[in-house]
Amino acid sequence: MRESLRDFQRRFRPILRAGMAVTLLLAFGCGYALEGTQRPKYLGGAETIAIPIFEDRTAEPGLGLLISQRVRQRFIEDGRLRVVDGGGADVVLEAVVREYRLDPIGFRESDQVQRYRALVKIFIRLLDSRDGKVLMKQEIENDSEFEVSTSITTSASSRDSTNVAVANSFSEELVSVILEGF
Repeated sequence: MRESLRDFQRRFRPILRAGMAVTLLLAFGCGYALEGTQRPKYLGGAETIAIPIFEDRTAEPGLGLLISQRVRQRFIEDGRLRVVDGGGADVVLEAVVREYRLDPIGFRESDQVQRYRALVKIFIRLLDSRDGKVLMKQEIENDSEFEVSTSITTSASSRDSTNVAVANSFSEELVSVILEGF
């Protein structure tokens, strides 16, 4: 059994090495380029972005702060625009959290709500701080679902987790909309 395994390894080692070499050539030697390193033309030479805390017109505590923090973090991770505070930024992202709605989507046999969908609508505006021109304005919707439990603390925790999921999803979509045009 050991001899057959060694024979197998000897026979297929050159094939494995050739496969790895082809993969490396394709990845690094044939014009391969990472996507997402370019910026849209409407951003011009912008290198920095300011992201103030989003205005929150909902009754959901801390939602505007949570979403603006997640958006800042997503831009920092992306790195194509450097996040700065204050008036020194090339562009400014303003946003208003306009709506937070909980829609019941699942019920128990006793007609009690078992599952909710949290829907958030956020209006964004991207301004060129160099000349005051509006570069983009758009409303973006995101949603997430959560289960309701008989325990109030578990249900509250599920709702908080859903709000974080909405904020994360929104931040990813927003970076894509601003930096990739879709």
